[in-house]
Amino acid sequence: MYELDVIKKTALAKQLGGPPVFHEGRLHAVHIDKDHMALDIMLLSQNNPLLNDDARVTLRLNNLQAFTLKTRRMVNSVFIIHDLDIRKEGEVLRLILESTQGDMNEIVFESIELVER
Repeated sequence: MYELDVIKKTALAKQLGGPPVFHEGRLHAVHIDKDHMALDIMLLSQNNPLLNDDARVTLRLNNLQAFTLKTRRMVNSVFIIHDLDIRKEGEVLRLILESTQGDMNEIVFESIELVER
């Protein structure tokens, strides 16, 4: 499971009253700019009791240190998210993003922001 304390501090979690569930959503786009990465994600309301409708969110990862991203096939999105975990390891955060096709992607960064688009 992901690091709840990290997600609880984000603007979207405060707005919702708790952290959203990153399970079986869609990754629509990835934007990389210098030392930041932004993941454009669709959170599905069927998996999120805090959402009335599907919500498009931006997960912004700050002070990007390393990443691997791969996908086998693109159909209406970069890939379908099976699971997204965030773990704190020392001074950094490690995001592990698994697609429904079994591809494992990893991003190492220092801080996170989560906002609704």
